[in-house]
Amino acid sequence: MASASKRSQPGESLRTHLRAATMAAHDLLDHAMQAASGWQTRSDYARFLALQHAARAPLEAWLAAHAPPALCPPVQTSLIAIDLARLGVSAPAPAPLFTLGRTGPGSALGTAWVLAGSALGNKAIAKQVARIGGGTWPVAFLGDDAMMAFWQGLRARIEAPADPAEAEGATHAAEAVFAHFLAVALQDDASGRAAESVPA
Repeated sequence: MASASKRSQPGESLRTHLRAATMAAHDLLDHAMQAASGWQTRSDYARFLALQHAARAPLEAWLAAHAPPALCPPVQTSLIAIDLARLGVSAPAPAPLFTLGRTGPGSALGTAWVLAGSALGNKAIAKQVARIGGGTWPVAFLGDDAMMAFWQGLRARIEAPADPAEAEGATHAAEAVFAHFLAVALQDDASGRAAESVPA
């Protein structure tokens, strides 16, 4: 049973509920992502893209296997691979398999919501990357209009009042996705620190 903090309130939209329920996880991930990679230098940006590719590949595979077509966001790992190739970097191995442990109403929706919602932040990052890289760094992933279009379509669904069962399932899934991204970011950050500590 969902806790009081995760239970949707009468008349509350699913979007409002999800944002409130995952705010702390979202903020934690933002800080971890910056610490693990960032995009202040060309190598930082390549590391950021590699981290994104590693984290998203298992999520895209999970959605392909469990989500209806309407809740399958556009695949972005292929775009990230293009950006990495243009930076002269190979795409990394994907992170460990993503699983929710259990699925139910809202599972696919919550997973898709996190991936699609990231398109908003990516647009802001794209502007910073364009400025820092002098417009020469590739941004096929950050500038993906297909994901933004998917997000706009998803908004119509999540702006409606939340069904309690769907809200609980979507929240569980969204938290799992944020935890997945966070684990990949922390692992990457730890690996980077370990490499820096090794004498040349």
